[in-house]
Amino acid sequence: MYGVQMLNQTFGKSKKLKMNNLFKILLVFLPLCEMWAQPVTSNMQLQESFKELPQEEVFVHYNSSLLMPGAQFYYKVYVLNTAENKLSGLSKVAYVALIDKNGEEVFKHKIYLENGVGASDFFIPNSVNSGHYKLVAYTQWMQNGGVKNSFRADLLSINPYQNEQDIIDTDKEISAVNLKDNNSGEFLSLSVLKTTYEKREKVILEILNTEKIIGNFSISVNKLEEFEVPEKPTSANYGRNYEIENKSNSEYFIPELRGELLLGSISPMPINSNRKPQVALSINGNQQIFRTSVVNNTGEFFVNLDEKFDGETALLQVLNDEDSNYKIQLRKKEKINTSALVFKDYKISAEANDEILQRSIHHQIENAFFEVKADSLPVAEMENKELYPGESQLYVLDKYTRFKTLEETFVEFIYLARIRKDEQGEPEFRVSGIQNSLDYGLPPLLLVDNVLVEDHSHFINYPSEKVESIEVFRNNFYLGPTVAQGLIKVKTIEGDYVESLDKLTEIKIKSPQLDKNYSFQNYNQPEKFNRIPDFRYQLFWMPHIELEEKNKAIEFFTSDVTGTFEISLEGFTRDGEPISLKKQFEVK
Repeated sequence: MYGVQMLNQTFGKSKKLKMNNLFKILLVFLPLCEMWAQPVTSNMQLQESFKELPQEEVFVHYNSSLLMPGAQFYYKVYVLNTAENKLSGLSKVAYVALIDKNGEEVFKHKIYLENGVGASDFFIPNSVNSGHYKLVAYTQWMQNGGVKNSFRADLLSINPYQNEQDIIDTDKEISAVNLKDNNSGEFLSLSVLKTTYEKREKVILEILNTEKIIGNFSISVNKLEEFEVPEKPTSANYGRNYEIENKSNSEYFIPELRGELLLGSISPMPINSNRKPQVALSINGNQQIFRTSVVNNTGEFFVNLDEKFDGETALLQVLNDEDSNYKIQLRKKEKINTSALVFKDYKISAEANDEILQRSIHHQIENAFFEVKADSLPVAEMENKELYPGESQLYVLDKYTRFKTLEETFVEFIYLARIRKDEQGEPEFRVSGIQNSLDYGLPPLLLVDNVLVEDHSHFINYPSEKVESIEVFRNNFYLGPTVAQGLIKVKTIEGDYVESLDKLTEIKIKSPQLDKNYSFQNYNQPEKFNRIPDFRYQLFWMPHIELEEKNKAIEFFTSDVTGTFEISLEGFTRDGEPISLKKQFEVK
């Protein structure tokens, strides 16, 4: 395993940790780890080792093929194992991009997958021009087949704030939209009490599970356009345009089996191969990330991010860096080749101008009342998993008598740790080990604001009044082949200590999309919203519905928008059977 390893689990490291006073552990599979440390590789032996892995396909269920400024684009990603035609447990990350005709990315989202699925959304800004776009989704493993081995769908954007509208055809007559239900499935069906509803009326949607199946599904309820837009692929037909290209072996993409793969390099190249440097990476935020990696003979290192994070800055440092100042770089993710994308030339009739104008006004009103309505989209609190498991003691300094120095603080009430002199007479931390644990007589790891500090003496001189808390872990921690006795985790009040550290490299990193709690307008207490307009075109969106051998009832409310609305359910059963159901109703 790479990174920080604990006796039971991974993570950790310490002070100047000189090689001559460290207990080294040789990982049997370290050479294999180094071979894997390349998201893109030309290693033929490695390519052969992956040939037995099944291929993947992606299906994306999204709410609308029409993009307009001020509207929300919702989507859910399903990644399937083509050998079994079931949700894939292989890749842990999917990528979703909206691409214009010039090959530019309007957005590119990183979706961390759980059991082959993930979901997010995108607020369409005024900067998205009118025109034709492609929604493309893939996993890194799928990139070996080229862009045609990815999910591709056509979208139409209409920006009414633009003067020139190439998508408007003044000679074209408006086409009638072909409406039909697809409500009769072998396993499931959709049922509503009636076909016509009033404004702000409750709709009870039942998913009738006639065969008592188990599966993973998503539901969208959106107003249908009164003019022709690109047809949305379904879970039943999405695979018809998949095509694997024959690509050069020089670019072979490794599947992201354990999480997102980051490839970096240091320069100059390490000279002494017997003493390979390690790189530590820290990402702060609500969910902190700390990882380490051993640098290989070519100067490359690999970091596996297997948990979600919301920070946008990564701090990297080379550990045991006493002989040379290294430059650290992270390799950017490979962009897909957009030259193979074919954009269809959709045109709409000038007769659709009235509806476009009305939609635009409604979107503006909705956004103006966003803060006072119940259909806001709060980000779900990220589960703050404990990165450093094991017995620990937390000391919040404001609960104790404040002392001027950290040395006095440790002497007076932090009983599980102490400050001692090392062989060179410099102060360093020590942690009392757990009963019956091996005592290596080694310093602990020191993490200050989630950044590893090798020189303990540098932090010991930090003003104690700037420290918020000190947490002491007593387990033995492993940092690659190095062991440390315990961990001291410090949180400062201002978070400014890391600014005083040398040899830190700051790199911008794109965080994955976070889960959201989607909620929409509720009129069970209608008097609260009598004076609030409701021009929602998206009445409901639920990306995660798991059926467990029973019928399911879902409630939502219509808005002040009239017309034909469509309920769309997409997904797959546990056995890999695609389910695609549609049902329409009117709002008058």
